[in-house]
Amino acid sequence: CLSEGEEVVLMTYYHALSFFFASLREIFFTMIFLGIGIGLWAIGAPMVWVVGMLTAIWFFFIFFNLLKAWIDWRFDFILVTTDKLILVDQTSLIRQKVNPIHLENIGSIASETQYWNLFGFGKIIINLKEGEGGGVSILTFVPNAEEVASKISATVTYYQRYVDGNGPSRPS
Repeated sequence: CLSEGEEVVLMTYYHALSFFFASLREIFFTMIFLGIGIGLWAIGAPMVWVVGMLTAIWFFFIFFNLLKAWIDWRFDFILVTTDKLILVDQTSLIRQKVNPIHLENIGSIASETQYWNLFGFGKIIINLKEGEGGGVSILTFVPNAEEVASKISATVTYYQRYVDGNGPSRPS
């Protein structure tokens, strides 16, 4: 994603609790399946059939959702360069969405805390300029969101002042 002369300013992944919160439903259903298995064991059902059926059902309805949540957490990242902000979203083993946002198109950057900032992550809100669609991108579960937002904002400011033709090529 880097062009000639472009440098990486910041690269950050998402917090592990994003995987945990995305997989809460699957954890709940796994507990239900375990309860059903224990209940069937208690009434004397043949365990070979019970374990086989519950494992097959769990595999087809729970495992793939857990795998998708893990891939979505593990391989998503934010990359800030001297020219653009790149949002990478790996949604499956074979599908990846790369969204480069050029720094000149960013109107403002803000951050918010999540869960009373107990876990050290938050939201980053990216407001695009009106001429570029004026959309808003909200990135959740970003570790040290205030620091990341500050670094992105400083990079945007540097770009607008020095690279966009409004000042010297390097700050003094």
